[in-house]
Amino acid sequence: DTVKELILGIPDALSVKNEGDQLPVQSAVWHSDSTKYVPILAKEGIKHEVGGRGMRGGLLAVDPISHNGKNTLQVLASSGISSDPIPRDTACLEAMKELRKENMLWKKDIKDHHLLYSSCYPGSKMRWEYLTEWDPDCLMIITYEYLPISHAIIKREQGSIDAFTVYFQTALKYHPQHLGFLFQKDGSGQTAFERFHKKHGNDTTFNVIKQCIPTDTKLPILHHVIKDAPQFMNDFSLRYISAMYLRDAE
Repeated sequence: DTVKELILGIPDALSVKNEGDQLPVQSAVWHSDSTKYVPILAKEGIKHEVGGRGMRGGLLAVDPISHNGKNTLQVLASSGISSDPIPRDTACLEAMKELRKENMLWKKDIKDHHLLYSSCYPGSKMRWEYLTEWDPDCLMIITYEYLPISHAIIKREQGSIDAFTVYFQTALKYHPQHLGFLFQKDGSGQTAFERFHKKHGNDTTFNVIKQCIPTDTKLPILHHVIKDAPQFMNDFSLRYISAMYLRDAE
């Protein structure tokens, strides 16, 4: 309430940038103790066109200190602290829920602003789970830099093993019939499994798969392998003997 009173009393302060050239709504995202003010800053910012017309009170404005030109929403979806991620993840999640409640975070933002790609990290797992529950079909249809999201996550320079594990677990939950898009193909015909295998090798690849699909699975994993990666049939059949006679419902 005190913050709201200050904003109402001095609305011009919403547009005053800090030494990093950030708007107040952008600066607030980076600190767990101030993230809770993001919704009120954005709500009042919309009234005064903070960040420019159509910038949703600064939520869609590029944050000048972010990596790769992320906007405020993308920073909110991705910002984390590796040493103690839960408080940070929780604070950002609560801000996202409030933004959604106030109609400042839209379902179409998940696709339009690559929020799944931004949030697919262990340190932002609660935000990732919130967004995928809101629109699980995005796991199947969205792309990032012309690649299916499964491939784009694997392609990351750092942290791709943990990030893909987060992705794969969730994709299996919502799309078991597609085996979590493990064999989703990119434009060249390469599957996500093949991309991961080339990058991380046999042992790491199957360790991740076994974390997500237990050896006594009821999923017809070998049926998918025969269709999409027959050259790896021996590797899979050694690990999933009980799936030998399972077939896809289709």
